Amino acid sequence: MKISLKALKYYVDINVSVDELCDKMTLAGFEIESIEQQGENLKNVVAARIMKIEPHPDSDHLQICQMDVGKEELVQIITGAQNISVGDLVPAALDDSYLPNGAHIVAGKLRGLPSNGMMCSGGELCLTEADYEGASVNGIMILHEDNCPTGTDMREVLGLDDYIIDFKITANRPDCNCFIGVAKEISVVLGTEFRAPKPEYKTVGDNISNYIKVSVENYELCPRYIGRVVRNLRIKPSPAWMQKAITASGMRPINNIVDITNFVMLETGQPMHAFNYDKLSNKEIIVRNAKPEESITTLDGNEYKLNSDMLVIADGEKPSCLAGIMGGIESEIEDDTKNLFLESAKFKRDNIRHTGRALGIRTEASGRFEKGIDIINTAYAMERALQLISDLDAGDIIEGVIDCNNGLPENKILKVKTKDILALLGVEIPENEVVAILNRLELKTTAENGLLTVSVPSIRDDVEGRADLAEEVMRIYGYDHIVGTPMRGNVVRGQKLPERIKTDKIKSLLCGMGAYEIATYSFIASGALDTLNLDQNDERRNAIKLLNPLGDEYSVLRTQLTTSMLSVLATNINRKIEGARFFEISKRFIPKSLPLTQQPLELPTMSIGIYGDDEDFFTLKGIVEEVMALMGAHTQYERSNETYLHPGRQALVKANNTPCAVLGEVHPRVATAYGIERRVYVAEIKLDVLLAINKRKVTFKPLPKFPAVERDFAFLCDKDISVGTLEQAISKGAGRLLERIKLFDIYEGSQIPEGKKSVAYSVFLRSSEGTLSDEQIEIATNNIIDKLQKVGAELRK
Repeated sequence: MKISLKALKYYVDINVSVDELCDKMTLAGFEIESIEQQGENLKNVVAARIMKIEPHPDSDHLQICQMDVGKEELVQIITGAQNISVGDLVPAALDDSYLPNGAHIVAGKLRGLPSNGMMCSGGELCLTEADYEGASVNGIMILHEDNCPTGTDMREVLGLDDYIIDFKITANRPDCNCFIGVAKEISVVLGTEFRAPKPEYKTVGDNISNYIKVSVENYELCPRYIGRVVRNLRIKPSPAWMQKAITASGMRPINNIVDITNFVMLETGQPMHAFNYDKLSNKEIIVRNAKPEESITTLDGNEYKLNSDMLVIADGEKPSCLAGIMGGIESEIEDDTKNLFLESAKFKRDNIRHTGRALGIRTEASGRFEKGIDIINTAYAMERALQLISDLDAGDIIEGVIDCNNGLPENKILKVKTKDILALLGVEIPENEVVAILNRLELKTTAENGLLTVSVPSIRDDVEGRADLAEEVMRIYGYDHIVGTPMRGNVVRGQKLPERIKTDKIKSLLCGMGAYEIATYSFIASGALDTLNLDQNDERRNAIKLLNPLGDEYSVLRTQLTTSMLSVLATNINRKIEGARFFEISKRFIPKSLPLTQQPLELPTMSIGIYGDDEDFFTLKGIVEEVMALMGAHTQYERSNETYLHPGRQALVKANNTPCAVLGEVHPRVATAYGIERRVYVAEIKLDVLLAINKRKVTFKPLPKFPAVERDFAFLCDKDISVGTLEQAISKGAGRLLERIKLFDIYEGSQIPEGKKSVAYSVFLRSSEGTLSDEQIEIATNNIIDKLQKVGAELRK
């Protein structure tokens, strides 16, 4: 928010330097973006009066002028300009002066005679006709300030003895996005008086109801709409003081009516709009939603197609203004406009922002509506605008006001204990000082028995509770009162949680096996689960949808990690990486209920993905087994029926009889959906199950003293009997003598009955007490055969 120092001094006494003011405002929470000194490049240029003119003896066009520059002696300046006369007041650059165009003026001689400076044209001072009347004259610029004392600095004459301060207004303080708001803060910081303009004006009678009808169809998007009528406009340039204030804030003066609405917006923070009354159809204003396919041509000459979500200010036939953004060209105030309808309103900030973004429009007014304006301030802004119209004799104000609203808010009452505020600040501040600060900030406060009762006006909707009040008190009381104190407390040696330690061990194991750890987003596309061909009733389809996603690609929380792993595999394959191993340890999010009413379960999960010429199902199986062994789990395998895995190359892994993981080759249709044209293998492990296993105690055995005995068994069994079932039977049959089991053949062919398979094992038996006898071996062998027969396996003959 750029404001000139002179403009601020109209509202508040400033008794410190610019630098000190800016330092104090920064400490009060208002950062200074920049300080611009107007006329900084204009030095030693003064207003001088021509006392005498003589022709130069050695030139037919030069003139010798004796100038009164406010000193005891006249100063001689020679010029070639012909538009000057004795008595004219002109800008004179004296010896060792600087001009805005960078020129350095020093005393010298012209045709042998001394010239102690230079009279300046408007161009040499970088002025235009808009800056100063007569600046564009070909020759010396003649000043109109006849009462101006000679020797007056030209910066003062031109109004350039000012500073432009750019205040950074935070998003929670839209009330300070104006002259009055900043001036109020300055008065509190400096402890000086604040002077708010008190609108007073005269009307010419009649009644506004005889001129126009106003209706609001959507009070949710327009909580308040105020209108007034002004007749017999006298459009002309606005006064210099207003033009300078508007220009300093980065806006362009146009005429007195437009400049008044812009000035009031800068002064009060309330955007306003003026309609050409004579061009309003049926002399009616309707605040409504745009109709489908309705359009409007705005003041910038662009035509926009509207939709029903956009709010417009319409006359009896068509939209005349995009509410809170920009007026329509058909109701524009022009030089020959005679009558106007003046609007001051509050519009819902979200609607203004959505409309502006949809149409690609952003204006000074829309920016203020988006940040939020005070519904009470709309009336004050209207009164201030009418005062300026009256003071500048810009038109005749009709009696009466139209104020459409659905009820105005009352002040919010907060009750907070003084000790609670001080406890939050950690600074001892007298209670009467706390009350005084809040009252100076126009937060009317009383204290009784240590309880503060604070009345918060609607313009300060950022103040909601104890923390906000504490902040307001501290920033005015001064952060420099906070005394640094040494940190106190016991030094505790940090350590990782057991789950983290186990996870780190898994990461170390997998990295040692040549796998790379990856990290992907917990958000996935809404259609990602469809690529896995999951059943419609699969619980993994109960994904939590985000209310405000960055896009559909990141619109739901994932209930599995496989889709993210497949995306990474596809990316690497498409980049011609011949083979790779990846793993990710993250969380899957499982809702406790839908719709979501409480925090979902966040379950640790690991995903593994591999591909390459040397990789297959058994490679992945070996990796998973290593992870299981590291965690001390007893591994069992069963058939699985995951739809995204190849039906004949997948397995369910149990850890201590609890389903813990699935692994297998990705189904060709799923791989194709990801653009993968080769075999890839994935596994997903439920780490919440694995990490909960208490690792078995590790015991060490001496090297065996006695030899082992190897026996091979070949069995016929049904195809649907799993290898794990057979191994459990062998283990039970061999008992304590079993050292290890090795599967070395599975055969299905013409020599095997249909529906059967041949499975062959090597079984190693050993005793720690002595060499096994034939009798012991025979008993163990018979027990193994017996146990296998009970699960449906027969010894091949």
